[in-house]
Amino acid sequence: MDPAPDPSLEAFAGRFPEGWWGYHWSPPRPMSPVELVDSGSLDARLMATLWAVVARRRSVMLASEAPMAGKTTTLSSLVDFLPEDTVGVFLRGWRTDFTWTAEIGAERGYMLVNEMSDHLPIYVWGPNARSALELAGKGYGLGATMHADSLDEALDLLRGQLRVADADLAGLTIYLQYSAYRTPSGMYRRVEEAWHLRLDADGALAPVRLAALEGGRSPSLTGAQRDPIPPLLRGDGGRRLAPLVHDTAAYAMLAAALGMTPAALDEEIAARSAFLAALDARGVCDPMSVAQAVADYPILPEGASA
Repeated sequence: MDPAPDPSLEAFAGRFPEGWWGYHWSPPRPMSPVELVDSGSLDARLMATLWAVVARRRSVMLASEAPMAGKTTTLSSLVDFLPEDTVGVFLRGWRTDFTWTAEIGAERGYMLVNEMSDHLPIYVWGPNARSALELAGKGYGLGATMHADSLDEALDLLRGQLRVADADLAGLTIYLQYSAYRTPSGMYRRVEEAWHLRLDADGALAPVRLAALEGGRSPSLTGAQRDPIPPLLRGDGGRRLAPLVHDTAAYAMLAAALGMTPAALDEEIAARSAFLAALDARGVCDPMSVAQAVADYPILPEGASA
């Protein structure tokens, strides 16, 4: 007998429109930022960095070549980091309709795209994807996922098929590169690189890598996006337990992009990371409970301590 549905998880999943979860017949189990850190998909510092970025309505792109990497699950959890007065705009399909920008400015609007690709009619591609990225370049927030095996591959795709300019690509403040595959010991899914996209003094895109998996990336999985499930590899080569190594100089450049000093950004990331750790220690882990706690930040739920 199937277990009874969890009303809180159903309520969380119900915040997203039909088709948000792609080809799944039923939504996968939502996960909170606390649960995602516990899963090892990404570490606490990177999650706190995403919080700092999304809290300012800055844009993020989550990419993986293979399906089932956790991109949409993670993007869904990041929605709770948006300011309370944010207006979420869900995009779908190829056709453009940005008349909503006449009423919703960049100071409130945040576009959400469950996938930028041509794989399904509901996915965002063509003129709609190009226009969304152009708006991101003009200061609108954008949270999206796509299929790519590396930052270079993603940029080639967006520049080539969508003809997106570097100034607009730089609107994607954070780019996360996942890898996902099956092994005899279970599913492997991790963020293996995190990048900050920025322009150099000449106006050319000059990404800096915020974090990278110690020991290097997993084998290339080019073509795996067309498979219904991730490929099966002999093992993860120890990458399941390898830490993410963060680059202080790259974080300083991110701080500048956010209008902060490096010290101020480090302090904010540390505070947000400690808050998430306190929720975990208190057992405040499910999506709806974490969403409420994040809304009350920096006040911890009663009984929790940093």
